[in-house]
Amino acid sequence: MCQLKGRSVPPIIFLNGASCAGKTSLGKALQEILDEPYLLIGLDTCFHAVPERWGSGGAYRRLGFEYVELPPEDGHPVLGITYGPVGWRILAGFHLAIAELVRTGNPVIVDEMLLDERVRDHWFSVLAALEPARVGVYCSLEELERREIQRVDRPGLARWSARRVHAGIRYDVTVDTTFETPMSCAERILDYVNKGAMGAE
Repeated sequence: MCQLKGRSVPPIIFLNGASCAGKTSLGKALQEILDEPYLLIGLDTCFHAVPERWGSGGAYRRLGFEYVELPPEDGHPVLGITYGPVGWRILAGFHLAIAELVRTGNPVIVDEMLLDERVRDHWFSVLAALEPARVGVYCSLEELERREIQRVDRPGLARWSARRVHAGIRYDVTVDTTFETPMSCAERILDYVNKGAMGAE
C-alpha cells in the first residue's frame, strides 16, 4: 500500500468510463494531489504501442484492433471497437504488465474504457489481490458527444462506449464529469480513499 499523510492508500486507482468522459484529465488531476508518484497509464497507452498494420486501418486489423461502424441511433453514428486473437493477447499482457508495475512498488492510475465483459473480468481477476479502488467516471451522453466533436475523434465511439462500459461493475466511488471539474472529481476520489484508509486503521 502507498502512503498518504501517514495513511495507506490503494496502489491502483482504476478509472473506468466512456470515451470522452474526462478520465485522462481526471487522472492528471489525481497525480497533482497524490503524494506518491502515481503513473497514469491507460487503454490509449496500449493502443499507441500497436503497429499500424494491426490497428484500426491496417491490413491485420481483424487480428488486432478494428473500428466497426454500427447502425446509427436516432440519426447519431455509432462506432464500436473489436479485437481479434492478437489484440486479445496484447490486452491480456498489458493488464499483467500493469499489475507487475504495482507489485514492484509503482502505484498506478489506470485510465480505462472497458470494451466488454471478457476484458472487464480479466482486468479485475489480475488486479484482485492488489485491491484497486474502482472509480466509475460518468458523463451525460450529450456532453460526451459534444466533447467528441471538439476532439475531432471518429464520431460514434462515445455513444457506443457509454451504453456498455459500466455494465456489471460495482464501484467504490463514482464521479460525474458533466459539470464537475477534473480537480473537484479528483478531490472526491481522494476523500474516498482517505476515509477508506482511516477505516482500515
